[in-house]
Amino acid sequence: MRDKPVYMVSGYMRSGTSMMMRVLEGAGLFACYNTRKDEVLGEKYVKGGYHPNPEGFFELGRREFEDSGFPQVYAGKLIKVLHWRLKNLPPFAYRICFMTRDPKEIEVSYLKMFQRRPPFVLQRYHELVAQVKAEVKARGDSEIHLVPHHRMIQEPLAVLSELKEAGWPLQDLEKGAFKVRRDLYRSRPEDLDSVRKSIPGLRTDLPEGL
Repeated sequence: MRDKPVYMVSGYMRSGTSMMMRVLEGAGLFACYNTRKDEVLGEKYVKGGYHPNPEGFFELGRREFEDSGFPQVYAGKLIKVLHWRLKNLPPFAYRICFMTRDPKEIEVSYLKMFQRRPPFVLQRYHELVAQVKAEVKARGDSEIHLVPHHRMIQEPLAVLSELKEAGWPLQDLEKGAFKVRRDLYRSRPEDLDSVRKSIPGLRTDLPEGL
């Protein structure tokens, strides 16, 4: 019998991937993740007063990706795979929900979390998303659905309905949509200048590019 596809949430860091994992798990997918990162970072951020992912990161560890059973052990299940890992995934059927977000919002969230400037690749964010989409389609074994962060915040039930129509085995759309926490939408484009100014020594002599 042919393996079921591996369902994935992906995207650039700070684009809403953890939120989407929580939502899809609530909607009925069996999500696999390692909670060790949550424990370590929970201790770190609780002291600083700002936790970037208070409900968890929903990530696998490096060992899970390097295990000889990957990706077959995740057939029919849900995992989170950041964008840079997609290019080197072994042949298999993947169904990818790729989160997109205003790059200025990503930068605000990144600055709050790491207290340093984001990688230069963020300056060509839209090009990166187009490249990932093209590469996934070129594989011939996978499908990718782009889901804007702002739309997931505003109309989660509609997004989940579209994924179900596309073949994702979601069971309880309303339960999944209920998992969206609008109060955790804390990084907005209009906050970029003030957040930059709040970080001591942050370089500002860089091209905008966003």
